[in-house]
Amino acid sequence: MVANKLDLVDIIRRSYKKCREYLKRAGIEIEGDIRLRVLESSDLLQELYDMIKTSDINKLKQELNTIDKSLLEKISNYDDIYIIKKENLREFYIGEIYLLMRIYNIDDINILNDNILKHVVLPIKEREHVDGLSLLRAKEIYIIEDRLEKHIDEALKLSRLDSINISGPSIIKVKSPLSAVIDIPLYTKGENIEKDIAEFYTSNVMLHEIGHHIVNKKRWDDVEFSASALQYIMYIDMHDLLKYPETHKIIKENIIECKKYVVTFALLGYRMVIEGSLQSLLKNVVNELKIGAPDELGECYANIIIDRNKNLNIKDVVEEVKKLTPLHAIREIILYEPKR
Repeated sequence: MVANKLDLVDIIRRSYKKCREYLKRAGIEIEGDIRLRVLESSDLLQELYDMIKTSDINKLKQELNTIDKSLLEKISNYDDIYIIKKENLREFYIGEIYLLMRIYNIDDINILNDNILKHVVLPIKEREHVDGLSLLRAKEIYIIEDRLEKHIDEALKLSRLDSINISGPSIIKVKSPLSAVIDIPLYTKGENIEKDIAEFYTSNVMLHEIGHHIVNKKRWDDVEFSASALQYIMYIDMHDLLKYPETHKIIKENIIECKKYVVTFALLGYRMVIEGSLQSLLKNVVNELKIGAPDELGECYANIIIDRNKNLNIKDVVEEVKKLTPLHAIREIILYEPKR
């Protein structure tokens, strides 16, 4: 795997720092800072599950009463990432329980255990395609390193680097393995495209999870839609890609593909797909669409926002995306014609 040759933790750390600097520069406010956790391997989820299920509550309370201050500093740190490994899994568990006790103002260990299982362990285990997860109330983002590595390698294969002819700084089209419809412009100097794509993918995962902390919606598909739209736009804006004509060409090509894509929802009905009411009739088709539909629609609508705005005001875009729904996006995508 090409990603094995890269220091993913360093890439994650740099991406987190750049995204935070961008938010500050763009004036995008998130109430409170966000803590970043990196789960080294998704295999640790079962071990954490067993640890929680078999924990001795009395022993755990004793550990919490004598918690090391250095652990509390590490687990509470906003400025760096906390890497969860097999060696420090117990340490993470103790620190997280202590932190959640303070955040939720709860001292019932059973409730806190259930919270970690319900909002961290089970969602990551059950959604095998995800490489990021956000906890809004706890102000946390989890990145699953082994899945990130896998998707970076898939992105490298999709990009067909052997067919790209680069003689100097260029804008190239990159496709994410989790985004089958649209392409994303990537600026590269051509010196190390593998590293550029690894940073591209990591930044988009980070921005997507940050997007969850910016929008505030109850339905899972509405949240995913808005986070995906913000992710795409913030990535373009963060890297100042709109100054390149090639970016606008990619945007227009994306809109054409998106118009074809949404025909499926116009025919089947978006809510029927998302809520699964057609599963008995079109089980495989519906299940395939259901997983990626909000994300695809969000990124599609992001391309329209970019195309119709000569001067992209990211703060205005954030407010617009907060108010949007996938159903509104489907209608707009069908009716929209790219600007010449």
